[in-house]
Amino acid sequence: MREELPFPEKVLQTLHNLCATAADLARRGEEVAWVLQRDQAEIEGILDKYKSEGFAESFVDNEGKKRYYLNARGIIKVCSLFT
Repeated sequence: MREELPFPEKVLQTLHNLCATAADLARRGEEVAWVLQRDQAEIEGILDKYKSEGFAESFVDNEGKKRYYLNARGIIKVCSLFT
C-alpha cells in the first residue's frame, strides 16, 4: 500500500487536480487553501518555494491577487508521484 504523501506534495497535487497547468487556468492561493482546509499563507509559502525550485509559476491578476500554476517540470513532478 502506498504511503501518505508529504503535505507540500499534496499542495502540488491539488494544483494539478484543479487543472492549474497554464497561466489562463491559474488558481489563487486562497482557492488551494480552501480545498486543503489550511491557512492561505502556509499554502502560498509552499507554492512560492516550488516556484523558486522551478516547478510552478505565479503572477498577480488584474484584481491584485496572486495566482499559481504548474509549469512543465511541475506537471512531470506530480505525475511522478503516482509511479
